[in-house]
Amino acid sequence: MTSEGSWVELGDLHDVAERVLVAVGMPLEHAGWTAGAMVWADRHGRPAHGVAGKLGQCVRRIRAGGTTARPHLRVLQDLGAAVSVDADAAWGQVAGVYAMRTALACASAYGVGAVSVRNTSSAAAMGYYAWLAAEAGAVGVALTNGPPLVAPPGGGTRMLSNQGHAVASPGRDGVHLLHDSALTMISTGRMEALEAEGTPLPEGVARDATGAPTRDPGAWRSGVLETIGGAKGFGLAVAFEALTGLLSGGERFGPEVGHPGDHGAQQSVSLFCLAVDPRVAGGDADLPARLEHLRDAVHASASGAASTRLPGEERQRLARETSRVMVSPHRLAELRSLADEAGVDPLPVQPA
Repeated sequence: MTSEGSWVELGDLHDVAERVLVAVGMPLEHAGWTAGAMVWADRHGRPAHGVAGKLGQCVRRIRAGGTTARPHLRVLQDLGAAVSVDADAAWGQVAGVYAMRTALACASAYGVGAVSVRNTSSAAAMGYYAWLAAEAGAVGVALTNGPPLVAPPGGGTRMLSNQGHAVASPGRDGVHLLHDSALTMISTGRMEALEAEGTPLPEGVARDATGAPTRDPGAWRSGVLETIGGAKGFGLAVAFEALTGLLSGGERFGPEVGHPGDHGAQQSVSLFCLAVDPRVAGGDADLPARLEHLRDAVHASASGAASTRLPGEERQRLARETSRVMVSPHRLAELRSLADEAGVDPLPVQPA
């Protein structure tokens, strides 16, 4: 092992995550959903939402009582094509998978399925849930709110989250259109990585608690993040809050949503998942073929030596070739500790 870390096979990460989660009380099905979502994030270059980035937080929240290990996912209202759910403080990746699976079942029956979820925790990468829809041949949308990180234009008080969101449409050969993003100039996961590296933030992405621009990657915990597009980005954040926190009818929304690091407290995060069956176009819309046509046009638009890609295209191609990821010494030690506490076999590693 070097100072950079060690290689770990994704299959081993999935196995350890699933076993640890079962050991702390999750049903095997939910543990499998969670491990699958985490490994997808690792495979798609989003380690902050992967096994090393999220497993410890999940375990600590379950042990402290902020997250329910065996939640009762309760349907509050079923209107056929629209369903509302109380997640009973479930881990967010459990609630997210349940929501998109429910949306897909509704879309199969009615052409469209909309699912509103209240009372869950941070659900990590929204791209995973939209991708599940695309894998099933549907257009998928996944939105979340979260703890406040951004201020209104001209304001200095954090009001809304960076509102993770994703849209996916099925493509040929499993390479889908996948826009997976948030509404801030930089993600909290990226800032934590920069902080660990001792690398300053780019200019113009954050302000400290006094409102002054900062390049300190740790300042986001008390300061504010800048939205993409300025006032337009904040406008989208409000729109996404309408579809998540406001629509769900949950106990808390906007600036009242809790932080995942407060392990003993429920967060009251809200989700919104939408699935649309291509049949709504009359049965003659070959979505993968139409996406291929669009992809070809985008590729052909490149100027000179530059290349152009659809959102998510390159990352998905790389993901198909990824069977292992690099885990830092700090994260590897935490995973080994979690496995040891759960009585799970140590995580196999390969020196870098």
